Amino acid sequence: MKNDLSQLVLLQRLDTEIRQLREEIESLPLRQSEVEKQFAESVAEYISLRNSLDSALASRQDLESRTEAVQERHTKFKADLMKSTNVREYTTAVREIEVARKSISTLESETLKLMEQIEKLESEVAEKTPDMEARRVEVDRLLAELRTRADLAASRVEELLAQRPVLSDSLSPAARADYDRLSRMKSGLALAEARNYSCLGCRISIRPQVYNDIRLGEKVITCENCGRILYFSEMVTV
Repeated sequence: MKNDLSQLVLLQRLDTEIRQLREEIESLPLRQSEVEKQFAESVAEYISLRNSLDSALASRQDLESRTEAVQERHTKFKADLMKSTNVREYTTAVREIEVARKSISTLESETLKLMEQIEKLESEVAEKTPDMEARRVEVDRLLAELRTRADLAASRVEELLAQRPVLSDSLSPAARADYDRLSRMKSGLALAEARNYSCLGCRISIRPQVYNDIRLGEKVITCENCGRILYFSEMVTV
């Protein structure tokens, strides 16, 4: 019976490690998401500046295209003015030239203001870029570390699963059946250590006679409160 108890404890330790490793592997996507979320929050101001700069650059390109189109119209009407043969053509060309000139002036003023905004944004982005890049490097390092830990955990699970049948087969049929039943009922913890006249599974006191019987290890004794199989750590041989 002492051998069964020792093997049962080792089996529970193995199953507990497998369960913890699987939980770690399953938590990887959420932990990766949390790391990325924290990074996004930490660089939110930088991203906002970067988006503002991209928007300003797009607006400048639009203004430049509009200015170029108006300048082409201005050039065309100047040519029309030189070729005018009557008062109506002359008046129309003069009017269109003036409209184009005012439009060009307005567009150039808008472009100048936009250039000042772009210059300011570029300066702020350039100032914050090194810190953002450093944070990105750190995030990538953390993500790589999480992936490595998950890979190691998966490899360890395979090792433990290969060991488990050997350990399970070393038990008597009755001990194995008790373990499997209690493990399902007690969230994987079929056994609890007895120490200082207490069950460490539920912290309930153990009667002195029962405590002595557990120490002898001649039969399976379960906790009167939580139902787990009780054992002394001295019984376990690794």
